[in-house]
Amino acid sequence: MKKGLFLFGIAILSLSILAPMDIRASDSRGITGDTVRFGLIADTTGPVANLGSLLLMGCQDYFADLNEKGGIHGRKVKLMHEDDQYQIPKAIAAFEKLVFKDEVLGIFHCGGTPQTMSLLPKIEKEKVPVIPPGVFEKMYKPYQRYLFVYGSTYADQASCAIDYVMHDLKATKPKVAIVYMENEVGRQGLDACKKRLADYGLKPAAEVERSLKSVDASSQVMSVKQAGADFVFLFELPPGVINFLKTAEKFDYYPTYLSYTWCADDSILKATGKAAKNGYYAASIFGAWNDETPGGRKLKEIAKKYGHAAPKLPSLYIQGFTYGALLEEGLKRAGRDLTVEKLVNAWETFKDFDCGGMLSPMTYTPTSHPPSAYSKIFKADVERGIFVSVTDWAKVRPVK
Repeated sequence: MKKGLFLFGIAILSLSILAPMDIRASDSRGITGDTVRFGLIADTTGPVANLGSLLLMGCQDYFADLNEKGGIHGRKVKLMHEDDQYQIPKAIAAFEKLVFKDEVLGIFHCGGTPQTMSLLPKIEKEKVPVIPPGVFEKMYKPYQRYLFVYGSTYADQASCAIDYVMHDLKATKPKVAIVYMENEVGRQGLDACKKRLADYGLKPAAEVERSLKSVDASSQVMSVKQAGADFVFLFELPPGVINFLKTAEKFDYYPTYLSYTWCADDSILKATGKAAKNGYYAASIFGAWNDETPGGRKLKEIAKKYGHAAPKLPSLYIQGFTYGALLEEGLKRAGRDLTVEKLVNAWETFKDFDCGGMLSPMTYTPTSHPPSAYSKIFKADVERGIFVSVTDWAKVRPVK
């Protein structure tokens, strides 16, 4: 009997000792004396593989440079990439592998907006700091401690672009058609454009949905042309935009184009020549490849160092670069005695942090991880095949 009580006491003592150890292990996930492991979920073989591959490249180059310079507080960053092929089930499997097998400190991107939304309960339960793509309201309202939204909302980008048309281009009763991709992001863009046009007393000249798999934009181009649209807002991905512009050129249709972050990309201009000769403006959360800001100079220096000068999709490379810059600054502020919670606390001290001018200024607090209020407007320089900024970081303007 005494022996049984003795063993029972030992078991209880063991549990009391191990319990706090489990908590500490969770809080130190991905952290060793000389390494920090951080995950990235991005499609590199699926339907948006070109986008994911450039994003991964930007991240890899940033951390290769950082590690070559000694890392942060004596630790080098080990980037662990998982390919989700832009599929929710594979993104969930990738998340679980990174967290439970690779034991990463946190994760960039999580595959995409739909994947991130599906992962919200797991992110919170496992206390995984995540910087996701896209900015859905459910990502930051109510406050979620481990989710740090990135850039301005699609709604604000759309509003800033339309503000530019009304105030800077001084358009009088413009006829704006909205062409949007057949998914949640495209529909969000459609709603945002319609609401902002309504603020100015306008209605869309046409609303046209396109499948992500579409290779022929003829019917969509004819729809907006017949509607008499002199402005076309494109809420698509670069391949869809390229297809639309080239098709419109065949029909001798040259409206002024408007778009958002993912389509403020030099690759579009290089692929479409003078199809946007009457103007192409995009509101973006990023600086441009040719910016001579501190971040822009560092970006080009790192890319050249690793043989990736002027990649095919610079905006995606810039995204990977800015992911790296956000983590580097967070690790610096968290200090040598790093934990999961200390990284979260460090990010919550950010005030208008813009990665040297390469990202819409981000501010986080201990009670809110809101999107940025800022976007920057870029104009296509068709002759040079590049986007150039025509504004500084700007907020949505009041409508009188």
